[in-house]
Amino acid sequence: MLLRPAVSIAAFTLLSVLTGCGMTKDAPAAPPLAEQAVCDHQWLLKSMSVDGREHRSRLLWQKLWRDRPYFTCDDLGYVRGSAGSNPYLGRFSLQDGGQISWSQIPEISRMGSVRDSSDLEQDYLRALPQTDSLSLEGDALILQSESGATRLEFKRTENLPGEKP
Repeated sequence: MLLRPAVSIAAFTLLSVLTGCGMTKDAPAAPPLAEQAVCDHQWLLKSMSVDGREHRSRLLWQKLWRDRPYFTCDDLGYVRGSAGSNPYLGRFSLQDGGQISWSQIPEISRMGSVRDSSDLEQDYLRALPQTDSLSLEGDALILQSESGATRLEFKRTENLPGEKP
């Protein structure tokens, strides 16, 4: 008689471990790994090609840390960051296969005083909504159009321009 409860407890423990500690199949699924990885980090622009051409002032803006565009997102699909001179806000959705659809085109946020837009900022804000796929390659986030004519590559970073380390 004493053996039967011990077997039941062991079987219940094993079953709990195998099924995720008692979670049922009706429990909500976790967000896709790619979405978690993207929105858990900050991304600093490394290179940009818009409509098949590299950004002309690439060497200059890579040296001016504070004016480099960056990208962040949250669990609700909002994307925000700096386009170079001004902050921007937009919204996208990410499907399991890495496809992006833009429900709110990223545009300059009018919350503060707006600075004149540089060529970099204009190209960056034009390029973002042209992208329709997202991929992670090591420490790089790649946003690109289906044709490959528009491509933005970001590097994962701990500190954004203007933040103290």
